[in-house]
Amino acid sequence: MPLILLLALLVLSGCGPSGQLYVRVDAFQSRQQFAEADAAIVKQKAEYGARNAVLYHLDRAMMLHLAGQYAESSQALAEAENRIEELYTKSVAAGAGSMLANDYTLPYEGEDFEKVMINVIAALNYVYLGQWDEALVEARKVDHKLNLFNDKYEKKNVYKQDALAQYLSGILYEAKGELNDAFISYRKAHQAYGDYRKNYGTPMPPMLPADLLRVSEALRFTEEHQDYLKQFPGTRWTTAKELKGQSEVVFVSYTGRSPIKEDFFIDAPIPDKKGGTYILRVALPKFVPQPDRVRTAEVHLIPVAAGSGGAISQRTVPAEDITAIARKNLEDRIARITVKAVARATSKYLASRTAEKELGPLAGLASNIYAVATEQSDKRSWRTLPGQIQLARMVVPPGAYTVAVEYYDQTSGLIERKTFPAMTLKAGEKRFLGYRVLGAQ
Repeated sequence: MPLILLLALLVLSGCGPSGQLYVRVDAFQSRQQFAEADAAIVKQKAEYGARNAVLYHLDRAMMLHLAGQYAESSQALAEAENRIEELYTKSVAAGAGSMLANDYTLPYEGEDFEKVMINVIAALNYVYLGQWDEALVEARKVDHKLNLFNDKYEKKNVYKQDALAQYLSGILYEAKGELNDAFISYRKAHQAYGDYRKNYGTPMPPMLPADLLRVSEALRFTEEHQDYLKQFPGTRWTTAKELKGQSEVVFVSYTGRSPIKEDFFIDAPIPDKKGGTYILRVALPKFVPQPDRVRTAEVHLIPVAAGSGGAISQRTVPAEDITAIARKNLEDRIARITVKAVARATSKYLASRTAEKELGPLAGLASNIYAVATEQSDKRSWRTLPGQIQLARMVVPPGAYTVAVEYYDQTSGLIERKTFPAMTLKAGEKRFLGYRVLGAQ
């Protein structure tokens, strides 16, 4: 019997980076030491192993992004994406051959939403580098991926559009003066946020109605403009002409930690003809949110010059609830996971009955113990993602400003304050800033 348990432990080992690694990474993140967090990941590359190469590149990509090493982050994301494509090609070629294999023994290909977040983070990398055309290429890849995912599933997934990718595209197209494309992206973002509210509880950012009104007016889309006036009564917006003489700051807040997977077990006792019982165990994954104290951030743009007026402030709002998307995305495919898990458990049951018949009751019992001990779901995920991405957009007169950001919890208590170096904004300029806060209990 100890041999069986030892074998079980060996099977359960090597399933990816340990929780202790992520504890260290989170500790570095909480101190804004993202380069050190990346170094910790690199040091544990062997712990990831070949089966988790995708996770290794993804974890590195997020830390490099936060460290401001945007080109290196994009390279890591590209390596993850290339590996995912290779694995998909191999899985198609394998066909039903891997049906009975436990997912955690296979190379990790990533959840659908993680594959989309590759392009969202890559787009933000290019945004911070000022390479907006490249950012738009990454954003457009999101639509293509989601269309492919939904085409291959008989039941359409809830996650069929990424609202943040569409909204970011609208901001960038408008900044480039491509108003027709900006309007299309803003309109798609509006539609996507309608789904987000229903499926994830994420409302439309309050800045989006002003964007739709401004761009539809500038394009002289009279019918659409009048429709938005009715939909968003009382909305104030800066006209496209006025915006050219102003500056804008887009603040991106990476808050909380992405959810983690845990096992959900279903045990079914199966009696045999001799009065014995076989425990048929099926393990399914579920995403569990991690504690997060952050509710919102207050962004203050404080003029440097005396007599330039008071601070201009705005609160961040959720633009992408990664935790909610992850949980719903997994729920959408749980039926497919269950079919595979049941097939795997059934094969173990048949093997146990064969062992009992050929080698006796003790062999059958040992086989059952092994089956139960080794049954687990694939609990791997991109754990260095934030739980949410929040946004604030602030239009201000050109000039020099200091940016101060205050993070608040659910009771409006101050958690953290960050002050950025003073910056000078030119007329028509759009500046992006980002900041990471864990908000762990």
